[in-house]
Amino acid sequence: MIPYRIMIVVFLLAAMAYVGSSRATFQMPVSLEEAEACGFTSADFTPAGKLDYTPTRAWRLSFERKAEYWVAISIGLSAAFVAFALLTARRIGAAIASGAAVGGGLLVLGAVCLSCLAPALSIVGLGMLAGFMAGVPKWLMALNTLMVTTWGALFLSRRLRACPVLPAAASTPTKG
Repeated sequence: MIPYRIMIVVFLLAAMAYVGSSRATFQMPVSLEEAEACGFTSADFTPAGKLDYTPTRAWRLSFERKAEYWVAISIGLSAAFVAFALLTARRIGAAIASGAAVGGGLLVLGAVCLSCLAPALSIVGLGMLAGFMAGVPKWLMALNTLMVTTWGALFLSRRLRACPVLPAAASTPTKG
């Protein structure tokens, strides 16, 4: 049985944690170059050269214009899948569950590297792959995450129903 409630809670917590950390690390851009990186245009500036928004409004506009909500969805889906894999580890085997959890963790890392939260991480962490992935739309990354985590959850749930792994003590033969 798939623990939907726990997965929904983990999804919401992970997505909201990303949104919160995005807001916490947002800094008002002071130059036009910084503002363009955050999704602002020259029309957003006052004649004095400052943004005409409060910090929270500026963050929200940047979050929407840079489509960061797709990253939040990707991170939430990946975290929910990792939670599912870890919850089923005892019944399907630690090796399969840990492999699935690592795969979900890599999806989280890829989503964070494509986000505005850690632009330096994508350059340093992914190296040459970052240049290739820089043009990937965030909605496509979310769709990919949805397909991969759905397939992984189906695989784990089938494995869960098909052949539960017995604890080591119960499966060792006794001498008789």
